[in-house]
Amino acid sequence: MLRQRHEAMLAAPLTEVFSALVQMLARTRWVSDEWMVEPDRLPRVGCTYVQRRGSVIRRGRVVECLRPVALTLYKSLFDPPCRVRLRLRWRLEPLDAGSLVLLDAIYRLNGPAYLNRRHWRNEIHSHCGKLLKALSARLVAGPYSVYSVDSGQKIGSKSITDTNTTAVNGNPSFK
Repeated sequence: MLRQRHEAMLAAPLTEVFSALVQMLARTRWVSDEWMVEPDRLPRVGCTYVQRRGSVIRRGRVVECLRPVALTLYKSLFDPPCRVRLRLRWRLEPLDAGSLVLLDAIYRLNGPAYLNRRHWRNEIHSHCGKLLKALSARLVAGPYSVYSVDSGQKIGSKSITDTNTTAVNGNPSFK
């Protein structure tokens, strides 16, 4: 298992940083209109998601959500023939003037990915850096300036646009 640790000091209180973290992650993972309306709502432990960007398939689930101190996601990245199993754990600690965000990335590479481990180490390092920058930008932007309740669908059922996945047995089922 390979490890990386990233940290950022933010000038916001712990609860505000945690709320911004959940909203930032919700945008690309377990987003639905209900999440945007109620910013205090937390992701359910065991909630899964599936995304595809180009040839890379990303599957993940929420492993731990302890308000307002910790959030852990488990992800599998499939980029044939490579597979990366990644565990991202955010831990927040209070400081005198703000909060400290610790992001631990623990990852395991299969055979073909291990042969290209320098590439994956750099990819994970840049991904974690982007997540921390997005979190600080989310805090500066304020709670509702990026998100809106409108789904873009003007008629019909709004559940058509939901592609959130929840599965107990590990097989994704689209809503």
